[in-house]
Amino acid sequence: MLTALLVIALSPAHAAFPAVERSTAAIAVVYPTEGEVLPMMEGEFVLGSVSDPKAPFSINGASVTVHPDGAYLAWLALKPGTFTIHCELALKEGAVGYTRTIVITPPPAPLPDKPLAIDKDSIFPKADLELRAGDWLIAKLKSSPGAKVKYRLPKKSWQPMAEVNPALGLYEGVYQVQPGDEMSPAQIEFQAGSGWSAISAKSQGKAAFLSGAPPIAVVKGNGAARLKTGPGEGELFPGANGMRFIVAGRLGSEVKLQLPNGEAAWLEAKYLEFQPQGTAPPRAATDVISVKAGDNSTVVHIGLTDRVPFRVDEAEDGRSLTVRIYYAWAHTNWVVYADEDPLVQEVRFKQENADTVAVTVRLKPDQNLWGYHASYEGSAVRLELRRAPRLAPAPASALEGVAIFVDPGHMPSAPGAIGPLGTREMDVNYAIAKALEEKLTKQGAKVFMSRKNPEDEVGLPERPRQAWEKRADLFISVHNNFMGDGSNPFKGPPHGSSVFYYHPHSLALARAVYQAYDGRVPLPGEALRFGDLLVARMTEMPAILTESAYLLFPEQEALLLDARFRDKIASAIAVGTRRFLETERQHQGVKPAKRAAPPAATAPAPAPPKPRKGKRRKKEIPA
Repeated sequence: MLTALLVIALSPAHAAFPAVERSTAAIAVVYPTEGEVLPMMEGEFVLGSVSDPKAPFSINGASVTVHPDGAYLAWLALKPGTFTIHCELALKEGAVGYTRTIVITPPPAPLPDKPLAIDKDSIFPKADLELRAGDWLIAKLKSSPGAKVKYRLPKKSWQPMAEVNPALGLYEGVYQVQPGDEMSPAQIEFQAGSGWSAISAKSQGKAAFLSGAPPIAVVKGNGAARLKTGPGEGELFPGANGMRFIVAGRLGSEVKLQLPNGEAAWLEAKYLEFQPQGTAPPRAATDVISVKAGDNSTVVHIGLTDRVPFRVDEAEDGRSLTVRIYYAWAHTNWVVYADEDPLVQEVRFKQENADTVAVTVRLKPDQNLWGYHASYEGSAVRLELRRAPRLAPAPASALEGVAIFVDPGHMPSAPGAIGPLGTREMDVNYAIAKALEEKLTKQGAKVFMSRKNPEDEVGLPERPRQAWEKRADLFISVHNNFMGDGSNPFKGPPHGSSVFYYHPHSLALARAVYQAYDGRVPLPGEALRFGDLLVARMTEMPAILTESAYLLFPEQEALLLDARFRDKIASAIAVGTRRFLETERQHQGVKPAKRAAPPAATAPAPAPPKPRKGKRRKKEIPA
């Protein structure tokens, strides 16, 4: 079916929002896309639009409610295999049909008992791995239930595998690498059954046991290396350029890096430069620790004799920071404080364990941490602690002179969510961000935008980096929401607005903005949330990410297409930001500016005029 496009033009006053290209076909399905492969789940949502919202519309025989603008959202129970979504619109001139086909992956099923079988795609390891003494090799596969399955390493005897899931026939075998074990890269051999009926297979990935001095690797690049808790898992801490690590193993392209006290971090090999054999392991002594106050920050300089790994942990109450320096021993004789530093109360250090030094920076009781930036300066750790910006006295707006980085989420290469009418999240985010920019600027804030134009391509790590370079005081990332595959939009609590933060010093801003949505944005509040989101995690100032509405729902998409609703969102964010800064102003004890005293009078001052009757209107600061 040919699909024509209808361009819905918006008024010049709201030109920040690009024209929406909407299908003029009788029936359009936006999601799922043709040929989409989905895992087996209870059901899936279908969204799109129809040309006549008043005509009866059904999907797979079930009636579907259509929004007045033609958008629809439906929920379908799924069946495995090739699944057909058949839509029908009963127009006056005759019924129109449209079919979309997707593929639903069947649920796991056991292999037949006879003949014996091994699912070769299930064999682990799939990628090459390197192990050292103390590591566990875990071999896995799927075979016929009840079969006797075993595995063998080169030059080793056969070892039985345990059937950990008898219903599906899933087997596991383990081997702990012993001191002195050495094995060149080799496939693991598997066998199911015995005698003439036995079948065998080999792993795709090769395993190697290493002994002797481990190699040393150095982190390369600036800002892109993110050390993980495991292969493909969550972040542990950022890897700074020049950090030196002991290499403890590998799985595919992921390298295991040894940390003291039995800890480990994982990093992609592309971010590492492996050193020549015989390179000494990382080891450093701490030196003089100095504290130096600047215009709007305080720098704590921790002397080190080598670039060893370090991580920064912020206390939950925001009253202190601890820098853990790995492969280090405490050799600090001096802590030198700044003469007039309003932020740092004390610096303490201790040998936390044999290979880790913990340096804790405590703040003064009347100070709040505004953010921090950690980097190397030579081989030393440079920890810059942000102080709250000095705010203008009342009655001026608390936003006066504050630098705010506004980040319209997503970009053309990653447009984000999409609505039933084809509305792209990146466009809605940009329109709200522009409205927010206007409101903040009117109240005296200095606003920077990550995407200066709707079609700008700006990578995720680039956004926090820009905010730091601009010395922004606050970071606000503007987004709108969607739902994951298999989530039933018609079940559970109402869906609406939420605000995310990561660092403890960002919680107060997130709470103030979330509370400002109440009464301004006519949608239910979902929650104030902690979120391990890159733009909230990598920022060095109070930072939040807003999810104002769900593009998935036709009624919320319609709201987001309305400039007045987007203005309400921008107002809520602006009001919450201002309230947060007003609280900070009270914390700073900033009082209204004093008026100059009148000149001394040589004669009694005349009596003041009587006030006029009537109510005086309070001056309000616009949102």
